[in-house]
Amino acid sequence: MRRLASACAALLALALAGCVLARPAEMPKLANAVVSSDFESYALRRIGLLPFTGRGLTTTQGLDLQRALHSELAQSTPFELVLLDGDDLAELDASDPYRRGWYKPKTIIGLSERYNLDGILFGIVTQERFFPPQLLSLQVDLVSAETGLVIWSGSVNLDASDPRVVSGLKVYYGFEEDDDQAWRVALLSPERFARFAAFQIACLL
Repeated sequence: MRRLASACAALLALALAGCVLARPAEMPKLANAVVSSDFESYALRRIGLLPFTGRGLTTTQGLDLQRALHSELAQSTPFELVLLDGDDLAELDASDPYRRGWYKPKTIIGLSERYNLDGILFGIVTQERFFPPQLLSLQVDLVSAETGLVIWSGSVNLDASDPRVVSGLKVYYGFEEDDDQAWRVALLSPERFARFAAFQIACLL
């Protein structure tokens, strides 16, 4: 399930193993992932998760997205997840990963040693509209504590006006709650919409 091809197949046929007990197989695949060729060689047990960043994103919104992804990853992956905070994020600002496309190995290794981490997850909001019709694009990078290199990268682009996104919300929230109209609330609620985006990414890791 580490590679994109197997992840996609599992999503359609088995709802991605970790998600198989949580969501039916008709869940549309709305996220994509790129995996390094040597991903399997990394021992990944304890993973740090930073607050999301992005242009125009408030601190509260970044923390809400962090918690949403943490909740979904806790259900679908075997990792021990460590929630990092804004002070940890401040140490990485100089790397400016979204614009430059890289992370400073010295800073990554320093954070990893402090918290005994095997890797760090960075979440970036590349596009957002927190009012109807909602729009949310996320990129999540898993950086190795050993090398400072990105070894897994997932992305999702959700537009509430897209029928496939609406179908996914119906499956996600319809399966979870007795109220079959609960998915409609997600079209209006940034928190619920973000949780669905986090689910899509988490199912590929």
